[in-house]
Amino acid sequence: MAEQGSLAITARGDGNRWYGRVSIPESVARKASIREGMRVNARCVDGLIVITPEEQGRIKFPGAKGKSNPRHAFEAATSTLGLREVKMDQSAATIWVEDGSVKIKVPDDCLAPGTKSVKKIRKDPPRSPSNPPRSIAATTFGVHGTAKALMIEANRAGKEVRAMSLPDIIKLLRDSGRIVDVQGPRFYRLDGVSANIADLLEAARKVAGDTDQNRIALILD
Repeated sequence: MAEQGSLAITARGDGNRWYGRVSIPESVARKASIREGMRVNARCVDGLIVITPEEQGRIKFPGAKGKSNPRHAFEAATSTLGLREVKMDQSAATIWVEDGSVKIKVPDDCLAPGTKSVKKIRKDPPRSPSNPPRSIAATTFGVHGTAKALMIEANRAGKEVRAMSLPDIIKLLRDSGRIVDVQGPRFYRLDGVSANIADLLEAARKVAGDTDQNRIALILD
């Protein structure tokens, strides 16, 4: 079960001093390497309360209390935490650790006026593209003639072409376990069945997992 933080908003004295109370599970603080006695700062960023260790931090991080579910709890002015001055009992709030900071999602109706709420919480780091686009120069390096022309044209159309000679295609099929016998200049047997060049190309495309965006092109130069 995911850890839960909690928030509360309360007024003190004559009701003109408002505070937010933040409660953090001990296990979450440990993940962020925040320990009792460290100096931290707490501020509101994009609808999140962000708690970060800082040598000159205004808050001395308190010790954890409770036996079954130990938690660290502290108070800070609502203006610091970006909270609305409206009473709210201690309520559960989504909490996680990111980039060495503890982050707590503030309910939209508890945000101070003018505070921007984050629309989507990203808990995982952005993923880099699995297949980053390559430049034409990198794609066609060492390729010449008809093969290079085909690859450049495909690249301009946002596609990729793998230029292969007939011996390359035969090797690809044999490496995949297919049996290819050369019967003549343009006559073959594929797994014991008569085949022509088009049959070999089709079989190679299936083996390679061709798609419309990434295809084998046979070069007969």
